[in-house]
Order: sequence, then C-alpha cells, then structure tokens
Amino acid sequence: MNTQLSWLVLALLVSVPLHASEAFKALELSDHELAQLRGRYVLPDRIVSFGIVMTSTWENASGQVIGGEIGMHLSSGQAQPVLYATPIEKSGNGTAVNPGRGQVLGGAGLDSVHGIAQSVRVAGDANQGENHLEVRLDHNNNAQAPLPKPNGNGAQVYSNSAGTVRMSNQAGGLAIAIQAGNGQGNSTQQIGAGGMSQHSAVGGDLNNVRNQTSLAITLRELPSTLDMRSSLEQLRLLCPIR
Repeated sequence: MNTQLSWLVLALLVSVPLHASEAFKALELSDHELAQLRGRYVLPDRIVSFGIVMTSTWENASGQVIGGEIGMHLSSGQAQPVLYATPIEKSGNGTAVNPGRGQVLGGAGLDSVHGIAQSVRVAGDANQGENHLEVRLDHNNNAQAPLPKPNGNGAQVYSNSAGTVRMSNQAGGLAIAIQAGNGQGNSTQQIGAGGMSQHSAVGGDLNNVRNQTSLAITLRELPSTLDMRSSLEQLRLLCPIR
C-alpha cells in the first residue's frame, strides 16, 4: 500500500463515529449534506479558464444549411467574458424541398426537466438527428488567451432559404433556436439556470439536425500535499457524526 493510500484509509478510520456498532456501517446522507459536498474538489482559485461553445445546424433535403455557433470564454484575470455569435450557412443543390406535413405532438414536459434533457422527435421519413454534450477538463498553470472569435453581445438573428436561426445570451445563459423553413421543423439548444437542454422536432423528410455543446475547463495544478488535504477533508464529510 502506498503512502497516499495509507493516509486515505487512516482518515476514513478516524472519521468513523466512535459510537457506531459496526466499524463501517453504511450511513445515508441527507439532501442537505449532499448539497454541501457538491463541487468541493474544484476550488475557485484552481480554475484558470472556462469556456462554452454551442453549435446547431439544420440541413434540409436539398443540402441547404442554416445554423449558428455561440460561445463564451473567460480566463483568469479577465473582468468580463468574451461572447461571440456566428451564423452558419450553406447553399444547396437547387432542388425543391417538399413541404413538411408531419406533426410532432406532446413533449411539453421536456421544458420542465431539471439538469440535462435531450430529445429528437420525428414525424417524417429518412431524417437524422443528433444531440451531443462533452465536458473537457485540462490542467495548465497558465491562463489561456481568449478564443479568436469576434467579440459582441452574443445575440444574433440570421435567415436564409433553409430557415431562421436565433442566438442569444439571455438570463445568464446561452441559447440557439432554429425554425426550419417550409414546415420542416425546429430545434432548440440552451444552457444556463442550472440546466442544459437539446431538443429537435422534425416534421419533414431527409433532414439532418445536429445540436452540439462543448464545455472546456482548465484547472491549475496544485501541490500533492494540498490535494491530499482536500481528499482527507472530503472523507471526513462523507462520514458525519450522528
């Protein structure tokens, strides 16, 4: 057993309540105790940079694309985050798109889900839909420069023959909403207020809908002794004295 593991085991033994009838009796933590433990391993001064990038695209049957990318990046020492919103478009092959006749029903409860909610609902034929979320954790003691994107207020509306995309940073979060043209459907993607959602409703045929979100967090390396001290503290909190 290595030294670090030995210390962790010792801390666990010390933190067990003395009046417990069994040395390792399971204890149920209350919601309040779990809330106190949440996020304890990431201290504010360890975060070097934090960034969010959201991308949504809608490609219809003729290859026309409407979409957008909205993002935020904040590095250590910055007073304000860098916000940007960039439209995405592509011309198609010129063929006509048949009007969407499918109707997606229900789904009202999806808007009240807390946490992460993802859905792809289809009422047409030969459609493709994807919702993707990734979280990347890196370690680097140097703050990264802001992403090379145009600075702005993070809000933009753009339209072409494939539909309309709206990008916004309202209520402390980021959002992208696409209303596809010719009755093909709609998609929404947003993050903020303690939750994240990605939804698509497709009523036409031969559409390709994608929602992607990437969260990147860069943490500062800490000396091993500080990591050990943090781990010991968490072990003590996991076994509260009743």
